[in-house]
Amino acid sequence: MDAKEFEELYSRAISYENVEVPKGEMTPRERFFAIMDGKKPDRIIDTEFGYWNDTLRRWHKEGLPAYVDNNSKADFYFGFDVWQKHIPMNNLLFPSFPVETISDDGKHRVIYDSDHVKCEVFSDGADTIPHYLEFPVKDAATWRELFKPRMKVDPLGRIKVDPAKLAAQVKDRNFVLVANGGSTAGKIRDWMGFEDIAFAIYDQPELLEEMLADISAVSSANARALTEAGVVPDLVSWWEDIAFKTGPIVTPAFFNEKCGAAIRKVMDVYRAAGTKYSFVDCDGDFRRIMPGWLENGVNIMFPLEVNAGIHPADLRRDHAGIRMMGGVDKVVLMKSKAEIKAELLKLKPLVEAGAYIPHVDHRVQADIPYENYLYYLEVKRDLFGIPNRIRA
Repeated sequence: MDAKEFEELYSRAISYENVEVPKGEMTPRERFFAIMDGKKPDRIIDTEFGYWNDTLRRWHKEGLPAYVDNNSKADFYFGFDVWQKHIPMNNLLFPSFPVETISDDGKHRVIYDSDHVKCEVFSDGADTIPHYLEFPVKDAATWRELFKPRMKVDPLGRIKVDPAKLAAQVKDRNFVLVANGGSTAGKIRDWMGFEDIAFAIYDQPELLEEMLADISAVSSANARALTEAGVVPDLVSWWEDIAFKTGPIVTPAFFNEKCGAAIRKVMDVYRAAGTKYSFVDCDGDFRRIMPGWLENGVNIMFPLEVNAGIHPADLRRDHAGIRMMGGVDKVVLMKSKAEIKAELLKLKPLVEAGAYIPHVDHRVQADIPYENYLYYLEVKRDLFGIPNRIRA
């Protein structure tokens, strides 16, 4: 397949056209519902979390075509199921801050990023967590002056498609339609920094409540605009990333009570319209803040970082019937082929029990050889009866 042919097929895959389904197979939507309802699908969904940019750049030297240059294209190239399609919408800063370069010595750039955080990054664009220098939200005054004007309720501006037209387009869909729910403590941490949100739980609780109220007002207004126009997503996605290897960075009481209430305000709108599922993307050991999600409408945990103690077998043992995605230890992909296969074999009973979709437990990192990743896909597909192949 050349680059032009790939782009043509890829553009169709990301449109709201229905997915082509081989005769005798479930549609992606039917398959997802069967898995998450604990029923028997025809097979598991073939999906992955993604890749760092440096990973794709390395793999270009090891056989991956150069035109496969981002996560979405990589997923399509590797032949994963086209099973979910997203509603383009903004639940956070609107508009975001312009990125400003303060200095650049050829090795490092000091910038203000799109959240107006002052940080240091590599000049060549190499993947890394930035070195954070200063966070913009310090108190109620900075929130109200810098951020509150960018957190106004504005569904017509924030939803990038016409909801009424979208409702007609997706009425008879055979794929999973995904709406973005937003974030609570995760984005507040991004805007305040780890230390300041931790202190603010005790020193500035009114500020955090005001921020959560503004966040949930935007997300719930977007949810009403969609559902009132007849757009009922199958799945709502949330992002947090507020846990380390040893536990959450905020107190469970704060998250489960305060953030949980903000999540519920949004999820109540979607659930009243008929949405059944919602997942949260949170790294680390999130077990002590799970009630903030599970008691407020978020019912799929993801991506289950094994090295943070969240092995899917253990999570299922402690929480019977819990819905899960992820849980394949990314570190194992750096090891031998025998160890890769053994890791997948551990997960087979969970797949057979249902309510679980296995994939790597975070983005695939650049120290994983392309050959190992291809082997992982081959074994995974063979083990779980997935007929997909690379679109080479």
